[in-house]
Amino acid sequence: MPFNFLDGLDALVDLLTLDFSKNSSSKSAVTKKSSKKSKYSTELWGGSFLAMASILYFIVFKNSLPEENYVQTVLICILIGFLISFVLFFSLYQLGLFYFKSLFKFIFFNGSVILLVISFVLFMYYKSGVFF
Repeated sequence: MPFNFLDGLDALVDLLTLDFSKNSSSKSAVTKKSSKKSKYSTELWGGSFLAMASILYFIVFKNSLPEENYVQTVLICILIGFLISFVLFFSLYQLGLFYFKSLFKFIFFNGSVILLVISFVLFMYYKSGVFF
């Protein structure tokens, strides 16, 4: 596709006419373009977290786990995972990055992060060999 010099000229004019006021119409057009690009970003992050968590769960539960204090160990790992994820959610909330437009996005993202953190804690506990 050849470069159209009028498109380059249009971009240059837009660059020269930057308006830093709050009621700028060009800023709202840029915001609309960026919101269309990131429409499914929450689902993308949640899906990738679920994929990573499923891989970690497969690695952990591929072999049989030790029989000694099995239930207690899994419950402790789940509790540690919940605590780490809630600290992460609180940090995101304090930074202003914890905003969702629908309840489905909220539940999907939070559930996938919690599952990822729990799987990571289980993986670190059972596969690192430090705790045995």
